[in-house]
Amino acid sequence: MVSLFVQVPEVSSEMRKWRSWLVHCMVKTARHYGEARELILAQLEEGRRTAQEMSGGRQLPILDFAFSMEDCITSLEKMLACIEVLTHRGHMVSQQVLALADERKRLNSFRRQQEHMHTQIASGQTGDGPIFVTTSQDGDGIKFRSLNMSFTEIHRLIEAAYHDLAALFPNFDPYSPSSASGTMTLSITATIEVSGQRQGSDLTGA
Repeated sequence: MVSLFVQVPEVSSEMRKWRSWLVHCMVKTARHYGEARELILAQLEEGRRTAQEMSGGRQLPILDFAFSMEDCITSLEKMLACIEVLTHRGHMVSQQVLALADERKRLNSFRRQQEHMHTQIASGQTGDGPIFVTTSQDGDGIKFRSLNMSFTEIHRLIEAAYHDLAALFPNFDPYSPSSASGTMTLSITATIEVSGQRQGSDLTGA
């Protein structure tokens, strides 16, 4: 992925921008999805606390779930829109995510509902179902007003988008094991070859 930062002949300036945007959206999507997952696990762990431990107050990490999940939906929707544009231009090597028509339609419905929610609340329309993204009653997905989407479908979209993105970087193995977390670093190594020699020059530096 060094071509994101260093110009290489085979990648145009415009394509480098597109790829940078896709990586940006992928990182945000994965980060917010991971946050949402951790909040659910934290809430489950909270439920295992004893009555004595809860006497000092309860913790409700699930209240932050909506923020993380809504950000995940927004970033993923932006990524899918970008992939669709690049597909129409003939730049996408892999098109796994576009084959998931039903999942994409449901995700788009969630995204549009997020955009319209403020207007609806301001006009006094609360409608049916929760007014922000929350977990479904069975815990297998998310719910927003009358909309439902399973975590399996969301994960399927993220994984397909990841493989479509990875296909734009032929030297990257999408199945390689994940590295340890931490600050990302970029190392660049350069090799200089010197050929030829001036006659009569003193190469000792004396």
